[in-house]
Amino acid sequence: MPNRFAFVQRAAAAVAIGVLALVAACEDETAPGPAPADIEIVSGNGQYSKQGTALEEPIRVAITLSDGEPAAGVTVNFAVKSGGGSLSRTSATTDEDGETSVRWTLGPGTGTQEITISVAGDSEVRAVAQATSAAFYCPEEDPTFARRFPQSNLFVLTRRSSVVAGGGPDRVGLVQVAPNTLNLEFDAVSFVGFDENILQAVARDCAFATNGEFYIAWTSTSSVREIRKVLPNRDSEHFARLEGILGTEITTMEGAVLGGCDEFGPFTVGCRDTLTRYSDAMFDGATAFANHDAVAYDATGNYLYFIDETARRLRRVPLDGYAQTGPTEEAAVLSADEAANANGMVVHNQIVYILVDSPTTKEILSVSSTGTKATEFDFFTRGAGDAAGVQNDLALWVQGAVVALYTVDTLNDVVLLFQIGPDQLFELVPDDDTDAGAISKVGTDGERLGLAVMP
Repeated sequence: MPNRFAFVQRAAAAVAIGVLALVAACEDETAPGPAPADIEIVSGNGQYSKQGTALEEPIRVAITLSDGEPAAGVTVNFAVKSGGGSLSRTSATTDEDGETSVRWTLGPGTGTQEITISVAGDSEVRAVAQATSAAFYCPEEDPTFARRFPQSNLFVLTRRSSVVAGGGPDRVGLVQVAPNTLNLEFDAVSFVGFDENILQAVARDCAFATNGEFYIAWTSTSSVREIRKVLPNRDSEHFARLEGILGTEITTMEGAVLGGCDEFGPFTVGCRDTLTRYSDAMFDGATAFANHDAVAYDATGNYLYFIDETARRLRRVPLDGYAQTGPTEEAAVLSADEAANANGMVVHNQIVYILVDSPTTKEILSVSSTGTKATEFDFFTRGAGDAAGVQNDLALWVQGAVVALYTVDTLNDVVLLFQIGPDQLFELVPDDDTDAGAISKVGTDGERLGLAVMP
């Protein structure tokens, strides 16, 4: 007969083991850890790009747990919310820092576009990234770019200048002019060392973009036909190709990097190597058809002004950015002298100021929004004939309520500032200031200059 006591012992032991196993299992069961609680867009939000193109930076996000620690190994979903663009992937797993990223290509439309970022399985943990799609865009137009040049009211681009750092031969360069002092030359290295005869025909004009980047128009009868961007290291790089070889003027724009005019007519420059012309403002490539020494942009009315020399008209192209919004308009009728000898032009408060310099006319001419002309200053009042100087180019300076125009008398080597309102002309570098050195003199008639004021 089986030992009943032994059986009971074995049964009790089995129960005890089961209870212990159950207790151990309960002890091994831990409470769930903290869940993903937040998505932060670390970088890449708020970018601008051309429609249909990939953003320069990926959209990078960081996921954190409810206790604030990085959420590693979490699946993150990405989806286009608006704009019709595309993403490099629809999901990704976070790294040990709780981060991951996605590449975003904008859709074909313009304006604000969005994508959503969410944690898989938890629709409450999400974020939205935005980007702006534009008809054109390039880094040069980015308003967050820092100014790269020392603050100065006026910059003069010269083919030859004896105001050079450490002496040396005359050379083309960029001279910074303070109100009463000539500083050392800011030398654009890429424009040094060319044959003097070529230099006389090549360096055409200069202009700041609205963000402080600096550009030089550079043309000649050879293959050099371009706008170059001056770099912080005083070198330069190619920015845009030009069609004209007879001369190109450029000007500051809003909604495009630069505006300009040459013997083919007015144009705007968006991104690198994107030059836009306007069908009802086109010329045949002869200098007699367009005064390319005078072009200006009016931010108040979004107009690009230019002079049709043959028709003797001041005209303007209405723009939205670089896109033409209506037919080219006539702004004023000019005399033959005014049309042919305009050496510079700026616009302020819908008034166009034109620098006219010929043997018989040396003046700052103003044209109102209704086409009314008036002489703001007659340079012959400084003295008859040669004493009146040779005025070249015009640059606008606005500081608070003070509005003034810069020009340079290249015959007498003097920087002039004409203040609008009190209508006063100041000689910032007096004619007899021999310590200043020559700003621009080449031969007996000076030289064609480019002037620009830092915005």
